[in-house]
Amino acid sequence: MKKKDLVEKLSYKFCELEKEDLEFIVTNFFETLKEELKKGNRIEFRDFGVFLVKKSKGIIFKNPRNNQKYYVKEKFRVLFKVGKEFKERLNTPFLASLDLGTQSFRVCLGKCAQGEVRYLIKDRINVRLGEGFGGEGIISEEAMQRGLEALKRFKELFDRFDVQEYRAVGTAIFRMAKNAEEFLSKAEEIGFKIDVVSPEEEAELDLLGIMAGLEESGLMCNKFLCVDVGGGSTEFIAIKDGKKEWVKSINIGAVVLKELFDFRYPVNAKVLNSVKDYIKDKLKEVPCEEFEEIIITGGSASLLGSLDLKLTKYIPEKLHSHRVYKERIEKLIKRLGSYDIERIQKIKGMEKGREDIALPGLLVYSCLTEHFNKDSLVISEYGILEGALLSLIKGYNLVKP
Repeated sequence: MKKKDLVEKLSYKFCELEKEDLEFIVTNFFETLKEELKKGNRIEFRDFGVFLVKKSKGIIFKNPRNNQKYYVKEKFRVLFKVGKEFKERLNTPFLASLDLGTQSFRVCLGKCAQGEVRYLIKDRINVRLGEGFGGEGIISEEAMQRGLEALKRFKELFDRFDVQEYRAVGTAIFRMAKNAEEFLSKAEEIGFKIDVVSPEEEAELDLLGIMAGLEESGLMCNKFLCVDVGGGSTEFIAIKDGKKEWVKSINIGAVVLKELFDFRYPVNAKVLNSVKDYIKDKLKEVPCEEFEEIIITGGSASLLGSLDLKLTKYIPEKLHSHRVYKERIEKLIKRLGSYDIERIQKIKGMEKGREDIALPGLLVYSCLTEHFNKDSLVISEYGILEGALLSLIKGYNLVKP
């Protein structure tokens, strides 16, 4: 990591500071380290490690190429001794989780040391496993190949970091597809045993991840609703006083809606209203209660945040806990509906591979705000992926319950 990369990373964490200020801080930090080491001082960062200077004696050596002898005068070298806590983290094996959905496959590698879970590596691939699914209810040959290629890429990642224990979770597409067993069998040949979870189990994992994210951000409240708009289904979990009240899953998602209504861009207002009416009818199955906050998670939620913030790349630190207002969602719907696919691809914040399902996802969020009479939604970058990793860690008793 170069200095500019560190400044960039810190800018995500400390959004209130200007990049110029962060660059000044980082530059002065390393200049201070350098000056203190030049003086021969020992620098210790508690639990991380110690920097110290060691003097090596001058030596005479013979060059094997010409047998000529040379003298190399004494040198000062900077040594780094790893701290106990940091050493423990380095030596702790990686655990991993996979969230295998209708639109995208995601992977997370993490560690648990001293009771603290750290999510260290994340990646995702838009495999579009549900593309063309609506016709015959099967995963197409092309989509299956994309999914298997993604798993091979994840397997290379596992091999690189010597991942031995993992949990791979399959969601809506694997519950619905007639040929799901064929995919599961081929995935096992690659080295992945996929756990196809029920809607209730999916919601539980979502909740586990979301609660961890809310705790980190300090955005806890007494009564809230967690919503995961996926490609093939949408999960709802109502929470009161830290406990689950009810769970509901309905068969609407960004990919399902796109396939069902055969979206053709630009999309006229009549079609948009028709899709909204359909979503509203489906939402009648969901209890309409009053919640302090509605927390949204998943790929569609991240995309909504990226579009709202006009991000040029995926930055989870900026997306997590970001609040999106109803009027902004409606403006985005109007904008996406009036563009063709080529123009949608160029919108700031648009993720490649989601151009044609962004609008259906936004329509679900629009109907959510109306159904629950809310003027905003809060994004959580924690969800089923982190929940699956936490469930694995808890299963191995590596953290306190």
